[in-house]
Amino acid sequence: MAPKPAGSICESGSRAKASSVQDCMTLYSSVEDGGEGGPACFHRIILIVSGLKCGCCESGLAKALSHIPAIRNHTVNIVLARVEFDLNTSELSIQDVISRLHKDTGYTFEQLEQPDGQILELQASDPWDIYGAAKPFGVTWLESRDKKTWTPAALLNGRSSTAPGELDNTERGQQVGPISQEKRSGASLFMHTIRVHYDAKQIGAREVFEYYKGICHNGDLQLASIGSHPSLSVGFYQTKRASLMFLVSLAFTLPILVFAWAPVGHDNRGYAHASLALATIVQAIATREFVPGALQSLVHSGLFEMDFLIAVSTTTAYVFSVVSYVFLIKERPLETGSFFETSTLLVTLILLGRAVNEFARFRAAKSVSIRSLQTNEALLVISEGPLGPGVVTRKIDARLLQYGDYFKVPSHTRIVTDGRVVYGGSEVDESMITGESLPVAKGLRHQVHAGTMNGAGQLVVELTKLPHENSISRIATMVENAELSKPKVQALADKIAGHFVPAIGIIGILVFLIWLFVDRYHNNRRWADAVVRALTYAIATLIVSCPCAIGLAVPMVVLIAGGTSARFGIIFRDPQKLEVARNTTDIVFDKTGTLTKGQLAVVDYDGTGSRDIKSMIMGLLEGDKHPVAAAVIHWMEEDQKNKGENIVPAKMLDIQSEPGNGVRGKPEGRLVEVRAGNPQWLGVSVLESQHTLLCVTVAGVLCATFRLEDRPRAGTDEVVRLLQARNIRVHMISGDGEGPVNAIAHTLNIPKAHTRWRCKPEDKQRYVHELQKDGRVVCFCGDGTNDSAALKQADVGVHMNQGTDVAKSASDVVLMTTRLHDVLILLDISKAAYRRIIANFSWAAIYNVVAILMASGAFVKVRIAPAYAGLGELVSVLPVLLIAFQMKWRDYGRKYRAKESR
Repeated sequence: MAPKPAGSICESGSRAKASSVQDCMTLYSSVEDGGEGGPACFHRIILIVSGLKCGCCESGLAKALSHIPAIRNHTVNIVLARVEFDLNTSELSIQDVISRLHKDTGYTFEQLEQPDGQILELQASDPWDIYGAAKPFGVTWLESRDKKTWTPAALLNGRSSTAPGELDNTERGQQVGPISQEKRSGASLFMHTIRVHYDAKQIGAREVFEYYKGICHNGDLQLASIGSHPSLSVGFYQTKRASLMFLVSLAFTLPILVFAWAPVGHDNRGYAHASLALATIVQAIATREFVPGALQSLVHSGLFEMDFLIAVSTTTAYVFSVVSYVFLIKERPLETGSFFETSTLLVTLILLGRAVNEFARFRAAKSVSIRSLQTNEALLVISEGPLGPGVVTRKIDARLLQYGDYFKVPSHTRIVTDGRVVYGGSEVDESMITGESLPVAKGLRHQVHAGTMNGAGQLVVELTKLPHENSISRIATMVENAELSKPKVQALADKIAGHFVPAIGIIGILVFLIWLFVDRYHNNRRWADAVVRALTYAIATLIVSCPCAIGLAVPMVVLIAGGTSARFGIIFRDPQKLEVARNTTDIVFDKTGTLTKGQLAVVDYDGTGSRDIKSMIMGLLEGDKHPVAAAVIHWMEEDQKNKGENIVPAKMLDIQSEPGNGVRGKPEGRLVEVRAGNPQWLGVSVLESQHTLLCVTVAGVLCATFRLEDRPRAGTDEVVRLLQARNIRVHMISGDGEGPVNAIAHTLNIPKAHTRWRCKPEDKQRYVHELQKDGRVVCFCGDGTNDSAALKQADVGVHMNQGTDVAKSASDVVLMTTRLHDVLILLDISKAAYRRIIANFSWAAIYNVVAILMASGAFVKVRIAPAYAGLGELVSVLPVLLIAFQMKWRDYGRKYRAKESR
């Protein structure tokens, strides 16, 4: 079955939803059919591409996508072998797009499924037991991996519904006959994979598994095997295939090299006959590898790709090898002598370069794969009673964990999923999330994260996040979504690569003509000898040039930089900002929760002791997540304990929050309005101080004033100093009053001219915009919902951990920790990535200029023979890979940790 389209949005602005499984099937069937006359409905589609051979394949694939009118906003990631685009499914179905792309490019495409919610994949020899059974509460629908989906209505009639986009040998809409005994018998011949979609808050994974296991004949049910990510699977397959092609070619090439170069009696015609046969096999491999894709790109996209030049060159070399063989048989050998070793070695070295290229791309994708840190097994605590070192455990598949579970973490093992420690103590290496090499002490009620490594102690942990929603999954999802975006500098690389092959083709023709006439008229050679000699120069010129270095210069660095930054807990949601961040001239920090800890404490209370007033204050603020409200509630609860009071929060109606001002509401059964916020919004006069103020009015009368205090984060003053040392202007902006803002600014040495107070969300956005109007590149760091507009306005919006989801969705970069020096690491990684991109471009330019001059004979005495020109891809691409991988070997946070430890 086709996966559920994620985020499908029609032109009318309504988001498609289905209230039931049957409605869902009807909706998606109409979408897949490409109904005519309806409004345009765009779905975001991701495809995995098989068959990419080098870094210069991107232009042809991008052009093929641009030729399909139903597609817009397409991006291609050549390293991950993925494409993403918005598809108007009311005009064209996904299967039609895949067929058309395959026809135009020759590559194979498979849709990457991104299911919503929790899914359990089961395997059964007889799936009819599962399809025919009543669904337990919490299971929403069943999806067959054999391209069929079974709906409740269809099962009642003993009929199956074909999945949208799949006809399954019947016309769409035609009913399938009743489930027969023959079908049941046939189904048991092999294992069927069934996806069970369920609500994890209503039913657990083990409960789902045990329910269906109980209704299957002989309990013949098991979990489906865990497969690797599609991008990695494709990368592994292509690496294995490229390596196999190289080894086969090498096996047939080596005897030819022995016949040509070893002292074996070159007058023996048998060696020439054997060389012809072996070279023909090698040429067949080359034809299979290079010709189909080259012709498809030329015919359907009008592009001359590198495969075209390779196909022409290798074919020409082989043809003239045969010509040389014929002249040798007729005892009229050409001046160039034997040619078979040239053509076969040329093909073999090209295949070697492709194999190394594929391996490097696969290793790059694998090196930044966060999901590999997910542990597949868990020790489930099954004993009842007190938790302790003697708890009884059972090893289960991690996918069968559910809410309410406790699991044991033995020493020196990875933590399965996010949770809260309920017994034991240990030190945990959290470098996977934080980038910090020093282990963190964990004890009772401490939070632990999936993928982090436990130390010498043992822990019993209460599960708080299921595997599909834990830290690993969240980070991996953000990284994978970001990897498909491209920085603007990639446009330059695409433009150069697009003109590269035609330019090299023209240069190759000129080289052939120049050497043809030089040899004929200057060196007085025969036309036959001149043609063969000129061809050797032309072939070497065409083959030695390589746009792969240009094509991989940017995406390889972006991929490695994204993985490196994720290792330090920095997630680039938009890789374009990887290029922009290095140019930052101004950084604007929100105060509360960013520069300060956001853990406010009430230091003074001035107001009535009326239980009624306190009850209304608690009722108004108890559901508010703002740091000020949380601090006031905490103080009031502690004050009650100290005084032995028990005040019940009043029930409030019509509660409305005004970002930057405060909150208002009405007590149930009373006409008065209660407000809590800053004094300016309330219109009351309060003596200004260096504390944060929260005033409360009832019916417009001031009844209470809370003075709160916050403290800067550890090391914040050092971060501000280092930023200013880089000539970056530091600003602070807040919705707080002038007193506390100035106090923090003075402590951190931020100029008063660069601070603003009592700012509403629109004021923060306006402040950033004013800086941008002066030509400044602004980075904004914040964590609250009221920072969202400024985060979106800034050139680089940075969201601090523990902030709101609204702020996170508006940001370009997400910091998974609360350490402020991560901003410095962000800037360092941005600069390092840019330097490596420039280095890659420089190397690609230097290599191609020098190699083409040497291959074309411009240096006369120093040239690259056509037999060795096939090494061009290997020689040009390896430095690009090494330059990019250098980022993985550097610890960008070491110097900042050293400063903090002093």
